[in-house]
Amino acid sequence: MNQLLKISRIAVSLLILLVITGALTAVPLTIHPLAEWIERIQFLPAVITFSLAVFVGWLIITLIFGRIYCSTVCPLGIVMDICAKTRLKISPRVYRYSYSALRIRYFVLLIVLICLMAGFFTIPSVIDPYTAYARICRDLVSPVYSWITGTDIRSGLNWSDSLAVKAMAGWAGASIAAITLLIVAVMAAKKGRILCNTVCPVGTTLGFISRFSIFQIDIDTDKCINCRECEYVCKSCCIDLNDHVVDGSRCVNCFNCINVCPNDAIHYTFRRKQLSIPMMQGVKPILPEPTLENSAPHHNCNQPDNNSNDETIS
Repeated sequence: MNQLLKISRIAVSLLILLVITGALTAVPLTIHPLAEWIERIQFLPAVITFSLAVFVGWLIITLIFGRIYCSTVCPLGIVMDICAKTRLKISPRVYRYSYSALRIRYFVLLIVLICLMAGFFTIPSVIDPYTAYARICRDLVSPVYSWITGTDIRSGLNWSDSLAVKAMAGWAGASIAAITLLIVAVMAAKKGRILCNTVCPVGTTLGFISRFSIFQIDIDTDKCINCRECEYVCKSCCIDLNDHVVDGSRCVNCFNCINVCPNDAIHYTFRRKQLSIPMMQGVKPILPEPTLENSAPHHNCNQPDNNSNDETIS
């Protein structure tokens, strides 16, 4: 079951990545109806276009299943997973638990919200993962594809041409796209999903909900042997084995951890495992039961017997 979860997630995410990349790069064989639907369900574009159904829909899905948007639907997140997987092939033990950078996350989210309310879309367009990926495809991948095929084609999707992206055309757009791709690749290879859990406003917003999600990664503390194999493959660095808890606000449900545990101690489930023998509980001292010997008064051999002395004197 654990392996099936991971395989299903990878299959769906790769399909979404190929379809949306083909549409943004204007590959002729792209399934445009599917690509347009994938574009419409992107989180921040739905917020800006006041698509309430998509916004509420993702909040409900996150409340039930966690941040599957980040691991399955977000194209830039899928690129991060590919870079992180490549690094894991080279060095299997890469990641360790780290505390959440809450101040940075909340500060970036506040800046994005202020910009959106003010109608200033340049900063959100740089930080938003889907818009950043659309810019990479439009200004970097598409010119390369056109040069190789000898054609001059543009993307059929509209979102890549909004949010002040038109002002980043030509060499400026290609430079920004190249720098973005380089930063994403390097940071993902070294720190996994650190960008998702630090500067991404979508990840921070969904993180508010996912910490209360019904289905979460749960550690069976009766089975856990503290081998730390799950921690070494956690791209979100959110598995705290000192307390045996997983930070649901940062977990993106990649399911890497549940497939490496040698003792089947970690699961994606709605149940929360409780210790069969709770630790650190108070134990009352066990006192010996009273008997005839310890209940009778003890005779002290060092003290004289007053009764015997009286009889002797008399």
